[in-house]
Amino acid sequence: MRNDDVALVHRTLAGDETAFAMLVEKYQKQVHATAWRTIKDFHIAEDIVQETFLKAHQKLETLNDPHRFSAWINAIATRCCLAWFREKRLNSELAENINIAMRHGDPYSGYLAGEQAKEATQELRETIKKWLAKLRESERTVVTLHYFDGMSCEEIAAFFDVTTNTIKSRLSRARQRLKKRESLGQSTPDNFQTFATLSEVAKMERNIKVSFNAATESGNQSGDGSVSLIRNDALLRVKSLNCGWEGDSQFECVLTALLGTAVTPSVLRFPIVLGDTWTQEGFWNSQVETILDGHEQVEVPAGVFPTCLKHKSVLTDIDSHSQNSPLIITNDKRYEPGDRQMSPFVNGVRYLWFAKGVGLVKTRYEHANGITTEIELMEYRTPGKTEEYLPLQIGSTYTYKSHSSYLDETIIETWRVTENF
Repeated sequence: MRNDDVALVHRTLAGDETAFAMLVEKYQKQVHATAWRTIKDFHIAEDIVQETFLKAHQKLETLNDPHRFSAWINAIATRCCLAWFREKRLNSELAENINIAMRHGDPYSGYLAGEQAKEATQELRETIKKWLAKLRESERTVVTLHYFDGMSCEEIAAFFDVTTNTIKSRLSRARQRLKKRESLGQSTPDNFQTFATLSEVAKMERNIKVSFNAATESGNQSGDGSVSLIRNDALLRVKSLNCGWEGDSQFECVLTALLGTAVTPSVLRFPIVLGDTWTQEGFWNSQVETILDGHEQVEVPAGVFPTCLKHKSVLTDIDSHSQNSPLIITNDKRYEPGDRQMSPFVNGVRYLWFAKGVGLVKTRYEHANGITTEIELMEYRTPGKTEEYLPLQIGSTYTYKSHSSYLDETIIETWRVTENF
């Protein structure tokens, strides 16, 4: 069956429309069943089927693995259902208030209605965050990957190296646990509309938490903590850092892979466009000029990555005192290094290389004080497939080795994405 799909996909891409018609005939019942089960309306499900196959035909060339056409078409159908929920049911009353205000030319009322919509969205997000916190970590990860990232039970099972039935059992236990403890407003965890609304909210902005632990090769010094980031349609930016560090110098943690990447507020802007340039106020009294400087092949211990996105930033001093430094908690105490103290390390030229579907694979940081820091990916593990240059999916793990020209030892650091919602 899968080989038939591969042949039909290739024939369609070659211009054979009868081949795509065969794919439609083969999968239309499956797609309709997905939509009907989700929307609970037979006729709307028929419209979803048409929209699904139209989008599939338009984006067929983006399908990297034709063997997975069945899962791919089902994912498109699910996204169409989510879009239907968003359009028809998410904040419909607030949206109408905005429309009325616009029709009457009342900009303040329009602004007020928009702010109410934001508050409603934030309230839902906070409710869901508390809701997810009640789950065990294994259940929370599976729920996030399945409902928010659209991964199938089979894909999640492959990532965790367990059976599909194990993943289904975890999802079932999560729903039962939530049903006993707390409901979401008028919805229960079995209500797909709740998940559809939530998924659309998550697409607008995601709060990402990355935990890390680091140690010198000899084990003389070690550190651990977490970094909070925010991802929306426009950018990925750093929010705060919380770390504990053993050893004489509290700056050792600054040389680790995560902060080597995150010394600028906005790490990436979206959509990714080669040649794109932008300027931002950096941390610790710096100005940052960044360019997405094409693709390069990069070889690191984790492998050879032929088409990495090359990200170059030049960091220089600015005259005014910076108001844009991250919140840093070191050993449970707020830490605020001064601009003069940090400038020689922060200023300089930083190169980042991102591999599509993987994330950061290499960093080279030429600091203004003459120090050079190099960071290379040693090994990684990510769930599912994605076309993003820095996916940061929940459950993803990365191990780096980091060395600076003024340190005697290499630092080994492991990241783990613990939250992405």
